This record gives sequence, structure tokens and C-alpha cells, in this order.
Amino acid sequence: MTTPDLIIRGGSVIDGTGVPAFAADVEVTNGVITFIGSSRSVGVSEIDATGCIVTPGFVDIHTHFDAQAHFEPTMSPSSWHGVTTAMMGNCGFSIAPADPDTLSYLINMLSRVEGMEVDALLEGVDFAGGDFGEFLTGLEGRIGINLIGYVGHCAIRRQVMGHDATQRAATAEEIASMALLVRRSIEQGAIGFSSSQLAIHSDHAGDPVPSNLAEPDELIALCAVLADFDGSVIEFLPRSGSAAFDAADQELILAMSDASGRRLININPLTLFPGDPEGHRNALAFVERAAAAGHNIRPMYMINVKGIHFSLDSTFVLDEMPTFRRVLTLPTVERAVELRDESNRIAMRAEFANTAGRSFVFGWEAVSVASVADESLGSTVGRTIAELADEAGVTGVDAMIDLALADELEAVFVWRRPADPALAAATEEIVTHPLTLAGSSDGGAHLLTFCGADYTTRTLTETVPTMMTIEQAVARLTSEPARLHG
Repeated sequence: MTTPDLIIRGGSVIDGTGVPAFAADVEVTNGVITFIGSSRSVGVSEIDATGCIVTPGFVDIHTHFDAQAHFEPTMSPSSWHGVTTAMMGNCGFSIAPADPDTLSYLINMLSRVEGMEVDALLEGVDFAGGDFGEFLTGLEGRIGINLIGYVGHCAIRRQVMGHDATQRAATAEEIASMALLVRRSIEQGAIGFSSSQLAIHSDHAGDPVPSNLAEPDELIALCAVLADFDGSVIEFLPRSGSAAFDAADQELILAMSDASGRRLININPLTLFPGDPEGHRNALAFVERAAAAGHNIRPMYMINVKGIHFSLDSTFVLDEMPTFRRVLTLPTVERAVELRDESNRIAMRAEFANTAGRSFVFGWEAVSVASVADESLGSTVGRTIAELADEAGVTGVDAMIDLALADELEAVFVWRRPADPALAAATEEIVTHPLTLAGSSDGGAHLLTFCGADYTTRTLTETVPTMMTIEQAVARLTSEPARLHG
């Protein structure tokens, strides 16, 4: 009889299927669970789990570990919160397939849109370019959790179209070439195809990321490739993703589903939409109608109520507003000059006041100064921008920019979302809906802006027992995403 490598004794097992918790020991041999019950064996190593819950590892369906996987094998901090399987390459942002020129573009793009440090990427990513199979081969033997990857739309579009990927629609010939890259990537191990058309996604030059220039025929053609691959998956952020998925996007998503052979389409994000208290209900009604018609369209929600940190030295938070995006992607010296320009200030004030279609909508009373580099400005730390604006007799936009300039753009601001009964009620509707997906950490990205790695812990502590049972919560994090994603 083989001696188990590990026995976890005396815990309350919640196996992820939704059945009630039960007392049992768990034996593990060669990394595989080999027995659940009352163990009579003696393990090489044993853990006393008395008073603890024992669950399967959690599945995080939305991460950007494509780069981090090369230099940090545990995918922390997600793994600290129980994640043992993660899906990377979301939002259209894989780093393969890519020749050296495309890879250089993607690294710089990620530095902007996902808040990754260019120096860390250049030093840490052990991938000089190649196809998706070569990218996966390069990760063998160096990662400590299970990783699954999408092939990203931005990578294949840039690979086929070069600089034009951020400038224009694709030709029929270019779409055919992209479809071939999607096919080869899935044959080489990609789980599927991801894309984003959110306006907030801009590259380091201030241009829309490549996928934002794709017309519906391009998206439909690329999704059609998946019809030949059972178990493949689509992840998509629609253009109206910050406004409850409008009629045009609903029509597009259904066409993508039909073209793909009705593969799973994970659309996101789903939340209480700014300015539209019924938006999340309209989005849920759409996926209910789609399900009744035989589609498998699942919106992913994000449970985290995160503090959003940003500075005018490096941020994507303001990129939905065109003047902010243009100015904040300039080199530092030019950026400072343009931030002082009154014509830019006028445009920025107007853009900030117009919240239509924006993902990030906030008031200056919710934004405070988190830190400053210049000690002489220390009295501003902890104060809200609204307070500083009132004292100076200026708008919140001006107060923020003036302080940033006084601190050579190093001042860090934090937007903390206040307690909101409407948000709490919408969250419960979304989290308990049978067609939604739990998410997400955004692991590997936005390290200077927020950390969502605790979403699994929040699910277990903030939705239980008011929204669901502990068994249902564990199923949300384990068997449900595993089953739906093959």
C-alpha cells in the first residue's frame, strides 16, 4: 500500500459540488487526492485541520500572469488566497504570438493599460518572441500553480498589421491571417480567444489598444475559429461594458456566440453601472434571454470594493477622457507643460463633468491624497481633493493637477468608494444570479493601482451567510468555473 505524501486530518470538507460539508480526512499522493474519508494511513507529512474548512483550490478566471509567471512562480498574492488555477491572457492581452517587434509593443502597451513596470517586464520576462506554443514551453517547470492562457486579440492584430493595428480596420486578408494565428495558438495550447473594446484600454502612445479598432466582422471571424475546438472559451469586454451592454453589443455577442458554435463567452465587467441603476438588471435579462435561446453567455462580476490609487506620473484611471489620455501619455517634461496649459484644463474640466459611458466615475469628496514625495506638502496627505479645492477656490480637477505639479507628478491619490446601499443591493442581485461568474483578482496587473487578490477571501467572508451558504460560495470558486471552462 502506497504511503500518502500528505494527510489532512479532521477538517470539515467542502468539496465544491455544493453538497453539505462533512467531516473527513484527505490523502494526497504525488500531488493527487487519492482518498477522502476516515484515513488509517500514516502520511509522510500530516496537517491537523481540526476546526478548519478543507476545500479544493480556487480557480481565478481573470488574471494577467503572462509576464509574472516568468519570474515569480507562486503567482502571489493570488495563491495566498487559495488560488491554485488561474487563467491568463484576459482582455486581449497575451504576449504571444509575437515577433520581437510585436513583443516590444506589447510590453510597452502592458505598462500603460495594465500598470506593469517596463523595467520589470524587460528584466523578468524570459521570452524573446515566438508562437503561443513556444511561450507555453518557456513556462514549463517554473510555475507553482496551474496556468491556462487565452490568445489575445491585441497580440495577433499587432503581429499581422504592425503599427496599423492601432490605426484602422483590418482588411479581409488580414482577418484571415489573424484567424490562422488564433487557430494555431489553440492547437498549441491556448484555451481560447480574448478581446476588449473598452475605451479605457489605451496603449503607451495614447492610441486605442489594437482590439479596439476591430469591426464586428473581424471579431465574428476570429470567434468562428473556436467552432472547431470543443471546450474552447471566449472572453470579451464589450465597448459598452461600462454601460450595461447596449443593443449593438448584445447583437454582436450573440453573433460571436453563433459563429463559435455557441462556446462559453465570458463577458465582463458586470456591476452597478454609473448613472444607470437598472443597467445590471438589463444585462442579466440579456443573458437570461440568450440562455433560453441556447447560448452560453456568462457575465463576470467583481466583488472587490477596491481603493483605486493613481498618480499623474503613471495611471490608466483617467484614460476614458481624451484630453487626459493625450496629455498623460506624453513624456514627463512635456506632460507637465501641457498640464499647465489653460486650454487643456478647460477640456479636462468638461470631460470630467461628462460621465456618460465612463467606467470610472467619482466625486472629489471620495478622492484623497495618499502620499507625497515633497515633505513640504505633507499637510495635504489624508485630505480630500474637495477640501483642497474649496480652500483654493478652484475645481477638483485643478486642485488635483496643481498638487501633482507641485510634487513633480509624484503625488499619489486614492479614490475610496463610500458605503452605498444601492451598490450593496445590486451586488447581491449579481452575486446570487445563477448565470454570473465569480471574479476576479486581475492578478499580475495594476500593482500600483489596486490589489484584487482577496476576492476569494471576500467571497467566503462577505457573501456568507447573507447571500449564500459556505458550500455555495466554495462551488462558485471551484467547480463552477472549472466546469464551464473545460
